[in-house]
Amino acid sequence: MRKMRAIVQDRYGLPDVLELRDVDVPDHEADQLRIEVRASSLNMYDWHMSTGTPYLARMGALRTPAGPGADVAGIVDAVGRDVTGFAPGDEVFGMIAAGAFAEFALARGRNLAIKPENVSFGQAAATPLAGLTALEGLRDVGGLRAGQKVLINGGSGGVGTFAVQIAKALGAEVTAVCSTTKVDMVRSIGAGRVIDYTRDDFVETERGYDLLFDNVGDRPWSETRRVLTAEGTNVTVTGPKHRWMGPFRSMIYRQMVSSFGSQSFKWFVSHPKPGDLEFLAGLLASGDVVPVIENTYPLEKTADAMRYLGEGHVLGKLVITP
Repeated sequence: MRKMRAIVQDRYGLPDVLELRDVDVPDHEADQLRIEVRASSLNMYDWHMSTGTPYLARMGALRTPAGPGADVAGIVDAVGRDVTGFAPGDEVFGMIAAGAFAEFALARGRNLAIKPENVSFGQAAATPLAGLTALEGLRDVGGLRAGQKVLINGGSGGVGTFAVQIAKALGAEVTAVCSTTKVDMVRSIGAGRVIDYTRDDFVETERGYDLLFDNVGDRPWSETRRVLTAEGTNVTVTGPKHRWMGPFRSMIYRQMVSSFGSQSFKWFVSHPKPGDLEFLAGLLASGDVVPVIENTYPLEKTADAMRYLGEGHVLGKLVITP
């Protein structure tokens, strides 16, 4: 049996539970592809699934033979007999259930797309979960259209940097909120205006937005609604981190309160549609979206990368390479 290096964990906990081990290269089933991983990336999803926080996350199937990691980019190594549209040697990127922090990983074709030739494996691996969350939140949940005004709170993180670029690609007028050291970067990727939250409070200074896309979620509905038009929408992807339910309790309350007016509050867990990865691939190929990558870590430093991610100050994405 061939062996590979992979990050595995046997229990919930802080990043120290992540261990690099030699394990068997996984066998693919009839509806699966095996990918030789060239890069993967970290998301807060990985942090929650690894640490088991909030405790609601433990209802998911954390313990799998493949190990942690959802975003992947690499070369198709083998194809199951029921898989169509892919062949060995294809360069692909997408999302998998688990196991991306390894030298080989398994995936299903519906969760993959062909990587554009002019995009690196690292850039491709940085895109799937964060890019799809931004795309779905802006276009599908928020209904963003060309010519509308969007305010992106938290414009410098993984989802935020994609949201700024995708909103601009959709033809919106983009304002973003971030900290002082990240203002220039956020402006460089397409924000027409950038608000430094250490100097100005956007709920006090901003008005007339069709959409507030909130990657922070720490302000009450009574404050965030002020920045919206009379029929504006607040789409939020996170919120206060309660131990048991995470942000969900706060999200449900805000949605209930907003139902009494013409403005709306929406929150969601990303469920990409067929074709969304191909749409992102087109934006990557055209250069309308260029993933922001703060740092790249070798596989054996995955725990260090996860620890830094948990501090909450990452500029864009962190990439892992085998």
